[in-house]
Amino acid sequence: MRTARRVIMVVLSAVAMLALLLGLAALSFGKYDGVAFYLALMLVSVVVVARLWRTERRLRRAEEALLPPELRPRRRTPRRPITFPIAESLAVFAVWYAIAVVVDRVITGDTNTFELAAVAPFAAFMLTTITIAGRHMAFRLTAEDEEEARP
Repeated sequence: MRTARRVIMVVLSAVAMLALLLGLAALSFGKYDGVAFYLALMLVSVVVVARLWRTERRLRRAEEALLPPELRPRRRTPRRPITFPIAESLAVFAVWYAIAVVVDRVITGDTNTFELAAVAPFAAFMLTTITIAGRHMAFRLTAEDEEEARP
């Protein structure tokens, strides 16, 4: 029964995604009745998957409760909530923007409005995203390594 429930959840998740994509396609062709149908199909699929998932989780927790405490899986407790560092991101963006402008100036010999308004901000945004995400991942991985090293 559990395997069948899981198969149904996977199939209905795929149906929901397909219905979303087909709904977008129907919208682009102006077929509003098709959009309504695919939206309804997607919503029904999501509701059914959510109910099956709750049942699955409830059964798993009930099985874990029957185990002796030393055999129960350990629950991960988050260290702290993940927050978005706005001030740090703005500072990093400013640094990358300045670097992009300087590099453009060195390579092309001049700087025009398009490069200041479009190229440099885009480059700075992409590099800021990579920098902040990379720094976040590095610290998360380091913290997890430290947790595993502790007894």
